[in-house]
Amino acid sequence: MPSADQHRRKAENNRAFLATISLDDYLDWVVVAVFYTAVHLIEQLRACCGDGDSTGHEDRLAYVQEKHPKIHASYHVLQNASMLARYQSNSDFFQQFQKDTVADSLISVHLASIEEYVAVRSKSSKRSA
Repeated sequence: MPSADQHRRKAENNRAFLATISLDDYLDWVVVAVFYTAVHLIEQLRACCGDGDSTGHEDRLAYVQEKHPKIHASYHVLQNASMLARYQSNSDFFQQFQKDTVADSLISVHLASIEEYVAVRSKSSKRSA
């Protein structure tokens, strides 16, 4: 079971990778990187809270919905966008997502809100330990 710090470092690594991907050329992969950054943030949160690791995507989504409803909508949006990017045709994906949508909504709103939420709770769990 990876530690909270290991998940934090993985999320940071994914975020750094995200900064290297061209929104113009690889928008679908940007969305995938955004989602997996969020995955490790949620796993970091679980570890900080002593809630163990998720068993899969649906378990993680249910955990967020039950224990952290303030970020549930954002996490769910990112999960759905990633599923579309990974498993649907490019035409289906690009009908729903454009460069501005990904940058202004998925990254700047949804991922940022999860990052902020986890950062605050991770700091407070370290203080109480």
